[in-house]
Amino acid sequence: MTSFPRAVRPLDFWRVNSYGYPCFFNEGERSQDAWTTLLSFYDYQKYDALKDYWASKASPWRLSSNAVESWKATFEEFGLLYVESGSNRISITPAGAQLRDAADRSDQTEFAWIGLNLLLRYPLRGPRRPKSETHRDADLLLYRFWFTALLDLEGYIWWTELERILCRVFQTSEGQDAIRDIIALRANPTLLAKVNLPVAQRAGAFYNSLNQVVVHAGMNHLLLSGDDSECPYGVGEPKRRVFVKRDWLGMIRKALSVSSVSDHCHSGPLTVAQVPSAPYFQDEVSYFAYLGGTVTSFAAATPTPIATVDFQGERVFVLTTGKHYEVDSELAIRGAIATLCQLAKGQRLALSHDERWTYIIEQKELISAKLVRIRIRRARPISNPAILKTMWAKADG
Repeated sequence: MTSFPRAVRPLDFWRVNSYGYPCFFNEGERSQDAWTTLLSFYDYQKYDALKDYWASKASPWRLSSNAVESWKATFEEFGLLYVESGSNRISITPAGAQLRDAADRSDQTEFAWIGLNLLLRYPLRGPRRPKSETHRDADLLLYRFWFTALLDLEGYIWWTELERILCRVFQTSEGQDAIRDIIALRANPTLLAKVNLPVAQRAGAFYNSLNQVVVHAGMNHLLLSGDDSECPYGVGEPKRRVFVKRDWLGMIRKALSVSSVSDHCHSGPLTVAQVPSAPYFQDEVSYFAYLGGTVTSFAAATPTPIATVDFQGERVFVLTTGKHYEVDSELAIRGAIATLCQLAKGQRLALSHDERWTYIIEQKELISAKLVRIRIRRARPISNPAILKTMWAKADG
């Protein structure tokens, strides 16, 4: 029997900025207040002038300088705007302008699509001072991992599972073990005794931060909902479950380039294995250019499907250079996120630029807002190139 848990996880947890998502389409007071606050950033070019406005009688309510700073950090996390360190200039990102335009047109679908795609880019370590050493070393794309985890876990997550397992994942390579631990836990809830909380108590910073992760991921309850169902893990555990609203499942799968929920019965990788690692940036300007770059419209964002064939009893993805990818180096390819994020670590590829070998995916990493790099290793040789040509004919047919 496989040991449980599959990994020793850090005594740390996900920490995000403390204010909620500015969702124009949520009529709740907190969401509308967040939207009003966001719009004020669009109205000013100078950051000190914005702070003066929120301290004046002209503002709808008073915000201290520190509160404005917290709102700025929150909106930066969402890829909507930024204030470069040491400057006094508010910069609205291209995607931030897109989000406002969608709200002005009352286009809920495009609003959700833009906001979701920006969240999927967010690296847990953030752009500036890390919230802990574990965060500093993290390579996890927080919300991309969150949504793929939801798909792998039948569309819902118990709060207990978030507290004890998911929130302690900081490395992309740890994602599959975490999901498999939760699947095992659901099959045998008595295993809960083997996974402690990463903190001494739930109340306070721990609960508040995880709650904001869910609020942010759901764009303030637009994409996600929850209920207080009886928890399978015992009376001492929170009666809280988070799930994807059914109307948004198709959009989420499209944003992740996932066609269907993973089948836990097969031996292949989980959907979470498709998550690439976060990119690294030399400065804030390049970071925010990535985080807030233009989002391709919902209508135009159609993933290029990748065909598969059976090769020596194994499923092989058949990729064509110029269509699915470009050669990055001898053992790496690059291409559009919408195309290559359909692939998962450990899967086998046949690449049109090399008729001699099949390849295995070893690692995926984002290199820009729209491009992903896949690192590969040579695997089984192709002794007869004619076989490869037949594979391409089948794939194209």
